[in-house]
Amino acid sequence: MSKRYALYYNKETIGDCLMIVFESNTTPTKVEKNDNVVSLYAHDELIGVNIFNISQIMKIKAHGFIPIIDENVLKIINSILQNANIEPLDPNIGSGFKVALIEEIEEHPDSEHLHICKVNVGTEERLQIVCGAYNAREGLKCVCATPYTFMPNGQQIIPNKLLGIESFGMLCSGRELGLEGFENKRGLLELDDSYLVGNDFFKD
Repeated sequence: MSKRYALYYNKETIGDCLMIVFESNTTPTKVEKNDNVVSLYAHDELIGVNIFNISQIMKIKAHGFIPIIDENVLKIINSILQNANIEPLDPNIGSGFKVALIEEIEEHPDSEHLHICKVNVGTEERLQIVCGAYNAREGLKCVCATPYTFMPNGQQIIPNKLLGIESFGMLCSGRELGLEGFENKRGLLELDDSYLVGNDFFKD
């Protein structure tokens, strides 16, 4: 399955259930159960899968969002999905969080604190992203959640308009990335030159 997905596991808050999310803003209209696998559909589109009692099959050391999953673990998950007649997950999707470089920046014409950034994420096309961070500036290396990426809080980044200006992604703070020690720190996470533009931040 080549569409973007996100994995979540937190035994303390949601129980022994691995959640696979394909659409976070859609209400399911149909539920199908196959042993410990529950599939959620919006009409005929699969929007999520819950695998219950996952610890009986493997141990997952996570407390919420899982940005990158081990290849061997993914093989086990895909085996479970295939046994439930669900298409396996694409191992090459990545987290969607790219090391990015702000190449150009200008002020939003209708806001005193929003910036319009042209962002290099390692592709030929530059992303236009509207950002309100105080430390956004030309030449800054940071982390970009590219379109349709899932955030640790479950939000999916959908292209939209902010005060009339199109925005295709989100430049992230350490807190928004769920990093320890950044709970109370404002502004974009600033990366040093050891990070390569276009790389997956969680693999770098």
